[in-house]
Amino acid sequence: MITREDAIKRIEGIERELAHLREELAQSWADVTPEERTREFLRKCGGWEDTRSPEEIVAEIYSSRTVSDRGAHMFDEGQK
Repeated sequence: MITREDAIKRIEGIERELAHLREELAQSWADVTPEERTREFLRKCGGWEDTRSPEEIVAEIYSSRTVSDRGAHMFDEGQK
């Protein structure tokens, strides 16, 4: 289990990466047509590769799921 501090550091890293990607996309799309923007977006998104089959990826996602009761209090009978 990761610590709260480690989770915060990971989230901050993801935030920085997203901000960088947003900035890069905004700069690269300044003078292009909507069609060119779509092609560029799909090109960047298509860069992710995985050696696993789709079935293996789905199986891993399902096997890594955990049970959580977060938010369950909203459905308690005594709550209004």
